[in-house]
Amino acid sequence: MTTSIFAGAGRLATVLLLAGGCAGVSYSRLERPTGTSAMGLSFGSPRDAVEGALREAQIPFAAAPGDPDAVVASRCPGAPARTPCRLVFGPKGLYAAQIEAPPGDAGRLLGAAEGGLGEPARRGEPDAKPEGGLPVVLAAWARDGWTVGVTRQVAARSGGAVVLRVEFDAAAPPVVAGVPLARLRAEVEHVLEQQGAVVVQKDEDSTTYLGCPLGDGAAVTCVVTFQDDRAASVTEVHPTPAEDDEALAAWKVFAARFATEIGREPATSCPANGPERATGDCTATWASDRLIVVVGAHRNAGGNHRGGISVYTAWSYPSLAPEGGAAPED
Repeated sequence: MTTSIFAGAGRLATVLLLAGGCAGVSYSRLERPTGTSAMGLSFGSPRDAVEGALREAQIPFAAAPGDPDAVVASRCPGAPARTPCRLVFGPKGLYAAQIEAPPGDAGRLLGAAEGGLGEPARRGEPDAKPEGGLPVVLAAWARDGWTVGVTRQVAARSGGAVVLRVEFDAAAPPVVAGVPLARLRAEVEHVLEQQGAVVVQKDEDSTTYLGCPLGDGAAVTCVVTFQDDRAASVTEVHPTPAEDDEALAAWKVFAARFATEIGREPATSCPANGPERATGDCTATWASDRLIVVVGAHRNAGGNHRGGISVYTAWSYPSLAPEGGAAPED
């Protein structure tokens, strides 16, 4: 873990977090992100480069307690308030920065964001309260490769908090079916627990749930696989007809739906007679440097090496995706 310019980094980070949202904070307009820059920071840059820039600007910072991927600075150079600023890093460098305000400042923080970004694409219920530890979206913007949100969250201190978060999409690991990819296993499992996910099975490399609460409600199971102790992929196994022809028809329906949602046709691979007799697959694949999406029809093991076909959808983060990963069985 990177060491800050201060001794007692953990204590400093705790002080900075507790100091966030103090009374009397003034808010200026949040300037619109441009290129790879927002809140006075260079997103997509490695952690050491960002920390070097903070040192040069004489901005105190420390490693965030309990989160090896985050740094807490006394402020962000271009944030709308001079309050503690949390910076989050992933395999592609800095991807998120956020500041926190007390619940009573929700309107002022929203005004600061709207002043620079204009009308949000999504506006939530202003008086909604977080339930089960999950944040409530008050407003969200998605444009020009950036995602900005203002949420009401449960915080360590009483009363909760309102958070303004800016993410650079090109560097941000995706969240699929409510599962934040690239984050540490313990954190991912905690998030799913807060969502009410029910664990079916857990082993060294994966955790299987009786569906992911924010995924497809009809899925039979939801499997999260881990690489280097970080979430690398999510696979939902769907209810499948017993007969091969109907199962393959279901696969084609899922693939067509995803093609419409994604906006382009997939790379398709399927033997002429469907999946091979022993654990073969038909797949429709959409790939980018941020996410690989697969809709597949998987032949399970069975009598005479010819089991039933399971239809599944899978999302993998390329930075962590293992080579040649096998599809899960129903």
